[in-house]
Amino acid sequence: MIKGFSLLEILVVLALMSVLLPTIISSVVASTRCSQKVINNQQRMEAIFHTVDTIRSDLTKCGMRLQEASHTFGFPMFEHSDQSLKVLYGVDQEILTNDCCEGDKGIFINRNDFFTKGKRVLIYDTESGKYEFNEIKDRDGDYLILSHILQNNYLKNAVVVVIKEVEYKIYLKQKALKRKVNKGYFQPLIEEVTDFHVQFYPESSSVFYRIEINHKEQIKGYIFLVNMVAK
Repeated sequence: MIKGFSLLEILVVLALMSVLLPTIISSVVASTRCSQKVINNQQRMEAIFHTVDTIRSDLTKCGMRLQEASHTFGFPMFEHSDQSLKVLYGVDQEILTNDCCEGDKGIFINRNDFFTKGKRVLIYDTESGKYEFNEIKDRDGDYLILSHILQNNYLKNAVVVVIKEVEYKIYLKQKALKRKVNKGYFQPLIEEVTDFHVQFYPESSSVFYRIEINHKEQIKGYIFLVNMVAK
């Protein structure tokens, strides 16, 4: 014969549950919050490390493969305001394999996988004192079809550099530091940013930057722009 629970036993169980259940729920909620806090802190630290590495990489490369052209023609490789910065550097370079004339729609170089559709290029010749920025519209073997016709004449062996322009800018309303490459769109690099400060020291060709997170944490960096030093 199966005996059921008495009314007294049921009341005792309900009383115990009314005491233990809130404690269990409170413990689970606290554990979940603690776990989420740990995850958020880990994600924030990963974002900080990624941001620092990205800025350091861009600033270290600033002016790379452009020293000769910049010293000759004087175009800026580094620009900044208090809350933004822009760097310019070369990814790879080749020389013209044929003479080119003003009005030409393309140039010939040795085959190079870095020279692809959509890439920005700098064409220059220090001997003639001519240079211009352009973009690769398409490619046919060793022939690069340009988005804009050439504005100058260039002799064989003039230099062509694939360039990369990177810009950093803070969006205070969105509390985000964003990064843009060439003609792309600004993409969030790190969020919860309440301040971004940049200071350039021309006498030492160095940059100091500071990123403030939630008015509390501060990330600071000092980078020497080695490619901008006159030789």
